[in-house]
Amino acid sequence: MTLDALIMLAGAFVAVLPFLGFPTSWDTVLFLLAGVFIISLGIIVRRRGGSLTKPESKNGSTFVENNPNLPPHESI
Repeated sequence: MTLDALIMLAGAFVAVLPFLGFPTSWDTVLFLLAGVFIISLGIIVRRRGGSLTKPESKNGSTFVENNPNLPPHESI
């Protein structure tokens, strides 16, 4: 099973958990365990390079010039 499938399954479990009829104390424990599981999956995905939070660029910005022959800030 892939990490994507595990994340979706954990999300579905969290979504249906209130409707399963467990006592409140069980719900609390199951929500806690599901949260820890989802956090750990997120950490695994991030360490494998699945994070898109900081794209790498030469000058630190995410802007990419369409016409490399023009100087910066010059319009057509």
